[in-house]
Amino acid sequence: MRRFICWILLAVGAFAPAAGVSAQGEAGSIGLRLLEAPTGRRDDPRARSYIIDHVHPGGSISRKVGVKSTSNKQVRVTLFSGAARLVRGQFVPSEGADTNELATWTTISPEAIDVPPGDEVVATVRIAVPRDASPGERYGVAWAQLPKSTPESGGPSQVNRVGIRIYLSVGPGGEPASDFVIDSLVAQRIKDGTPVVVARVRNIGGRALDLSGSLRLVNGPAGLSAGPFPAKLGTTLGLNQSAPVTIHLDKRLPDGPWDAKITLRSGLVDRSASATISFPESQGAAEPVKVVPPSSGWLTIVLGVLGALVLLFVLLLFLRRRRRERVD
Repeated sequence: MRRFICWILLAVGAFAPAAGVSAQGEAGSIGLRLLEAPTGRRDDPRARSYIIDHVHPGGSISRKVGVKSTSNKQVRVTLFSGAARLVRGQFVPSEGADTNELATWTTISPEAIDVPPGDEVVATVRIAVPRDASPGERYGVAWAQLPKSTPESGGPSQVNRVGIRIYLSVGPGGEPASDFVIDSLVAQRIKDGTPVVVARVRNIGGRALDLSGSLRLVNGPAGLSAGPFPAKLGTTLGLNQSAPVTIHLDKRLPDGPWDAKITLRSGLVDRSASATISFPESQGAAEPVKVVPPSSGWLTIVLGVLGALVLLFVLLLFLRRRRRERVD
């Protein structure tokens, strides 16, 4: 029986030059990071951490990754691709080399490398999409794995590996747009009394989302304000999926009411909403509160101009009518 320790790259700080993950075992320790992103995605923080792209059937892409050893001895690292899926707001890799369509399209060269101590070796991940591939988004992982180790005292063997997520959209034409909506906010108090806000989010776009963001509280009791409080990382939404995004607040916050203003983002797409919430006095959850999206700046201007034109038109009709009355 094997015991797997899988390290999957989650959302990291935006604009990191190259993000990575690491794992350590008896054979040594390794890190894995993405070394390049497409020019068109240079400003997208997700593309600096994950392999994300849109490919036409028959097309291909490649990315360079760095395998680094932090061990004091040379380590043998195996590189391979595996399947993944999105389940209940989580990116879930399959165990080992379990495969799906994307995994069969993905090759990593070299397949095995000896990494000197303290050094980094570059490998290439290449994805070749067949001409008859059907449209849709696929998910996978590019893995780097240390040799299997068995504890001296016996017991189950251990496999240590690190991976970089792959989000691949396949289809003709341009890439499907990413989009999402924030439906509601729920104020809760968990068992230890900590106030928590849970935002229900729906993916209404054509790409998977990795959500991050923050929440601010204003106009609270005695005019108090608080935050911003960061959203808990790790929520990944597939197409047409919805899931909660959780934000833990300060225990010292009074119950409210508060005007909650939340902003969430995935890559270059961000959405904001607000609602008035109050936390329960004890453990439990309040009723969900439907949020109000912010009014768009251009829409406000347009409505203002239309309102002014309507008032001017009414004024002109009034003046014209008064003039006729005087003539009569």
